[in-house]
Amino acid sequence: MGKSLIVGCLVISLLLVPQAALALTTADVRVNGGETTLMFVGDRGLQLETEYGITSEVGLSVAIREDWTRIGAKYEIDSSLALLLGAVNNAPFLGANISMPLDDYMEVVGDLSLSLASNRLTVLFELGMVFDLINNVDLRGGLLAETDQNGKNFSFQIGLGVNY
Repeated sequence: MGKSLIVGCLVISLLLVPQAALALTTADVRVNGGETTLMFVGDRGLQLETEYGITSEVGLSVAIREDWTRIGAKYEIDSSLALLLGAVNNAPFLGANISMPLDDYMEVVGDLSLSLASNRLTVLFELGMVFDLINNVDLRGGLLAETDQNGKNFSFQIGLGVNY
């Protein structure tokens, strides 16, 4: 109960800050550019993720965390929808980034990934916020929900992102 109250208050307070964008990664791909994030993910430890746009529609993504590594390609269908395809710990995954702008400074973004390892379905869902601190550097925070052979896990994640 107390944990839910703290997370709820944090989300509400983050919504009141101007120039906020809901999400940890956006659906758009930047040609010859991208973003790198370093996140602290609850009891899962640090996560380093980088994304680089090869063309204006296709990008590469790599995420490393203590308990898994994800390598994939991202295809931007339009600025609000991107599909992801790759591998998580040698198991194939399929995912999607969805973003919906609310106004000039705010947009809602979600990330959903499905993976099949050892005949067991693993689901990962992220929802968070990005706050511009200075030009090309931002503060990120959000929730991560995972389900795998070990059960369900909800974690809070916070970190920094650099856009280039």
